[in-house]
Amino acid sequence: MKKCQLILLPLLTMLLSGCTPLSLSEVLKPSDNSLSETDVPSTESSSEIEGAQTWSVDDDFTWQTYEYALDSYNVPLYVPTENPYIDIISDADKETFYTNNYKRASSYEDAMFRTEKGLISGDIIDTPNTANYPLNHLPNRVYRTLANYRINEGVYEYTLDGEYKSYTINNINGKVKKVYYGAAYVSLDDVAAYLFAFGEAPANQMMAKNSTAMNQAISLFGKYGRVNNGYYSSDVTKYKYEPSLPHTDNGGPVEADMYNYREMDFGYTYTPWGYGIESDDPYNNGTKITRSTVRFVYTAYDNEGNEGAKYIPVEHRHVFLTINHYNDFFEYLNYEGGWSESFGWMSAGNEYCAGMNSSKYGKGYYDFENPMPPTKYNIPQVKTLTELQSIFNCL
Repeated sequence: MKKCQLILLPLLTMLLSGCTPLSLSEVLKPSDNSLSETDVPSTESSSEIEGAQTWSVDDDFTWQTYEYALDSYNVPLYVPTENPYIDIISDADKETFYTNNYKRASSYEDAMFRTEKGLISGDIIDTPNTANYPLNHLPNRVYRTLANYRINEGVYEYTLDGEYKSYTINNINGKVKKVYYGAAYVSLDDVAAYLFAFGEAPANQMMAKNSTAMNQAISLFGKYGRVNNGYYSSDVTKYKYEPSLPHTDNGGPVEADMYNYREMDFGYTYTPWGYGIESDDPYNNGTKITRSTVRFVYTAYDNEGNEGAKYIPVEHRHVFLTINHYNDFFEYLNYEGGWSESFGWMSAGNEYCAGMNSSKYGKGYYDFENPMPPTKYNIPQVKTLTELQSIFNCL
C-alpha cells in the first residue's frame, strides 16, 4: 500500500488509537434501476488522498479543535417500560435533566418518552453567542483530509411493522452512537445523520418559521426548539449565485432520478465575518428565536410527493450545510465528522451575495461586475466504512 501523505498530524493523532472496523449487519443497497453518482468516479479502494483546497469559506471562523464527548458513545442500554420523565414539566425541570449526569437516549423507547416531554435524545450543544464558541457548530476540520470520500451504507433497526427505529451513525473509530426516528436532536452530526437516514426533520423542528411556530418550538422544546422546514427550490436560473445541487432540476427540466430538497434552520446565529445577518443573540435563548444564515438543505421527497428516505435511493440522498445563506455548501458524507470541502459562490472567490438585488444585508448579484461562476459540486468517491477506516489508518 502506498504511504499516505501525513496531513493535520496534531489533530489526527488523538483519533488514531483503537480504530477497528465495524461489522455492518445491514447495508443500504443502491437501487439497480437508476444511475448512481458512483458510476462517474472509481470506487476501488485506494490509499491516495487528493490535496485539500487551500481555503474554505469556514476558514474565516475562529477555530478551536472540537472533541466529541466520550460519554456519548456506547451508552448502556436503557429501555423504560413507562415514561420516567413524567414529572419534567417546567423549563427549570428540563435544565436539571440536562445538567444532572445527562446521557443520550440508548433505546427507541427511551427516545420516544423523551419526545413526549419535549426532551432531546442526542448530544446537548447549546447555541453559541460568540465567534469562538468551542463546539462543533460548523463542520469539524479534523477529517478534512477525507473530504473526497462518502459512505453509502449504514445499520438500521426496525419496528415489527417495518418502520424505522434507529440508525447507527458511521464512525471511523468504531464507536457506537445512534439516532432514533421521531426523536429530537440539536448537534450538527446528530441532525445531519438523522436527515440522511430518515429524510425527515427531527421532532424539535417546526415546519413553519412564523411567530406561531417559534412560540410552539419554545413551548415544546425550550431553547432546543427549531423552526423552518420548507421547500428549497434550488433554482439556479433564478438565483444565479447559488451552486447547482445534485439530483434535482436546478430550475431546468425534471427527470426521473431527480428529487426535491427542503431547507431547515440550524441553531447557529453568529456569523463573525459579516455575511448576512450578524447577531450576538443565540438562535434560541428559551424565550425568543433569532434566525440567521445557517441552514441544512436535504433531499426530502420525490417528484410524486412521496416524502422520506424510503422513497429516495441512498445514492441520491444528500444533506448539505450552508453557513452563508446558500452562497456555499458543505456535504455531509454519512459518518461522524465527515464533511466535504465547501463549493459555491464565495468558494469561487466572490464576496458574499445577499440575494439577486442588494439589501441591508449586502450586495446583490446584479451589483457584481464579471463575478466568477460558483464552483461546482464535486462528486465524492463512495467507500465502505471498512475502506475508509483503512485509508484513515494509513495517515
